[in-house]
Amino acid sequence: MCITIMILALLIIPIYLLYTIVSNNMNNGSLDGHSNAVCIGILLVFTLAFSAMMSLFTRAKRHEVLGAAAA
Repeated sequence: MCITIMILALLIIPIYLLYTIVSNNMNNGSLDGHSNAVCIGILLVFTLAFSAMMSLFTRAKRHEVLGAAAA
């Protein structure tokens, strides 16, 4: 149950962060370059953390972890 909560948090928290960044930094319908870099960094960090959690705490094989991260 603890692993499930952690994996769900790793999927939900970045959505909230990205929504907050986009809603606070919208300038004339587009984001500035810094905000785009922060968004990509958030996606990268949380995707890597999700993959690490799946690899370390489940018996999933490499291709299953890759499929879960891609989904």
